[in-house]
Amino acid sequence: MDISGLLKYFIPKEKKFYAMFNQAAENTIEASAALDKLINAETMDERRAIGLTVKAIEKKGDEFTNQIFDILNKSFITPFDREDIHELTATIDDVVDLIYGASSKIDIYRCQNISTYMKQMVGEINKGCYQIKTAVGGLDDIKHSQKVLKACKEIGKMESRVDEYYQMAISSLFENEKDPFELIKQKEILLNFEKIANKMEDVSDVVKTILVKYA
Repeated sequence: MDISGLLKYFIPKEKKFYAMFNQAAENTIEASAALDKLINAETMDERRAIGLTVKAIEKKGDEFTNQIFDILNKSFITPFDREDIHELTATIDDVVDLIYGASSKIDIYRCQNISTYMKQMVGEINKGCYQIKTAVGGLDDIKHSQKVLKACKEIGKMESRVDEYYQMAISSLFENEKDPFELIKQKEILLNFEKIANKMEDVSDVVKTILVKYA
């Protein structure tokens, strides 16, 4: 082991990062809960109002991201590799950005039909964001990593379920939707939901990489 590797066991680590990671992870829960409320809203006016909430949550997420990057640039001691902190922070922010993007498309496209598959996908995404909070929240005690690994495993299961719903939704859409414009709009929204789930799995992958390095 080189000197830098040895020193990491004796130099106290900057603790404020963990609280900020938790804030960013909590923001994914708020964003996904708002998206779930939006997708289940009965009118376009309701969706538009909820969309403004999602936009505010996305702006708050940007603030968390910028704060973490600012502290990262000023900190001599970090809890783990700077590259991993940057990747974790950016990937969590991407989840919220994609949620906001999906909510915006629902408003812009004025979709007339919100399918059961869409609601199921968003419900899974919301559940998965709670697992992100658990996974990220466990990084301050990575010597006891089983809880973190379990959450990461659940995120993987969530992504698989969302992918299954996506495949079924696309099949149903092409079989039953007669309006080509509505088909295109719904297909785009479904694809956005799948991208959210994929990005959430990316968060899980970053967390697992950190565990491999430091557990």
